[in-house]
Amino acid sequence: MAHNSSPEATFGDEDDETFSVSEFVKTVNQSIKQRFGRGVWLHGEIQEMKTPNHVYFTLVDQDGDKKAVLSASIWQGVYQSMRAKLAESGLQLADGLKVRVFGEPDLYAGNGRFSFKVSKIDPRFTLGDLIAQREEVVKQLKLKKLYDANRAVDLALVPLRVGIITSIGSAAHADVLKTFKDSKIGFTIFVHDARVQGEDSISSVVAALQTMDMRKDLDLLLLVRGGGAKNDLIAFDSLQIATAIANCRLPVFTGIGHETDFSVADEVANQSHKTPTACATAVIEIVREFIESTEQVWDGIATLALRELELSASHLADRANKIGSKVLDALAGASKRLAMTAQRIKHRPEEVFRLEKSSLDAFADRVRLLDPVNTMARGWSITRNTAGNIVRDVTKLKTGDKLVTTFANGSTASTIQEISTKGKQNGKSKE
Repeated sequence: MAHNSSPEATFGDEDDETFSVSEFVKTVNQSIKQRFGRGVWLHGEIQEMKTPNHVYFTLVDQDGDKKAVLSASIWQGVYQSMRAKLAESGLQLADGLKVRVFGEPDLYAGNGRFSFKVSKIDPRFTLGDLIAQREEVVKQLKLKKLYDANRAVDLALVPLRVGIITSIGSAAHADVLKTFKDSKIGFTIFVHDARVQGEDSISSVVAALQTMDMRKDLDLLLLVRGGGAKNDLIAFDSLQIATAIANCRLPVFTGIGHETDFSVADEVANQSHKTPTACATAVIEIVREFIESTEQVWDGIATLALRELELSASHLADRANKIGSKVLDALAGASKRLAMTAQRIKHRPEEVFRLEKSSLDAFADRVRLLDPVNTMARGWSITRNTAGNIVRDVTKLKTGDKLVTTFANGSTASTIQEISTKGKQNGKSKE
């Protein structure tokens, strides 16, 4: 092999240094290894990820209009352990994910392709980036006065007409529908299909929110999605979806991911719940509370009515007792006078006896007249108003008043329809 590398060497000079392809690749790799030792950390965004056996993707660094691209790969065995570590942080590799990876550069002699072989990954970098993006979105929402907008929207007293935005056919879709069905309450459900993961998810969810919010036959919107990795839910941290929720005229309830997931969409929603099922359950509880409060009101009305009835019956009984007491007192007085008269009769002639007897009979007749039962038996009756007072003056009454009329053998209730005084048409009442 010639090693003369003088710049003055002419083209085709036998003394020019010449490498075979394999020697050149080997030399480059040796030089890289000398420069970077056992490896180097890189950060960039994953794009064009493919997983036939091993993992292949492009690591991209975008700085304004400038873009740097590097092919990267992860061997299958390395990826298995790496995936478990990512899962502990709620992550998984996917396009659009910003990562910090460790590995070594390599020029592969088999195809001449330069790539970066990844052996480690730093989940903290990715999580930190996601948090930083989220904090920036929240900051923008607060600056635009949108952060609390949907929470200020009034919730319908009985939200029975519910619009659901989700991926039709998903587990979240099935769980929510089953929860509403099992409630045995007459909800009216409208479902709008939307992509909830992937590059089109943001535009799909925004369009669904805007479409459903324009409907006039809905009380409430539900935005639900099942669980997944944190980067699967990244769309729900977007400024676009959060803004769409904030601009809704209808209240929006969210149930996104698992119990530990909490997105920007959850932050700006009228209410957020841990899971899709919990979101549906919250709506059901609102309606059930209204039903229970209504039943309590009716129970109170029934109790009050019964109490008033009991008081009216007690009032009538008291009045009857008072009348009976007067009659008894009169009879007792008559009995006493009768006894005194009997004593006098013993010492008077027969004529005096007849006179006294006649006086006693007349008095007894008057006593019997005091008994309202005898009076009513001759065709008289007693009419009272709803307060229990005896009606004596027709001019004190007005149409619509309710009356209770007592006869010797019972009573009737009536409502005044017409009133007339003497010399005019007789008044009519409806029994």
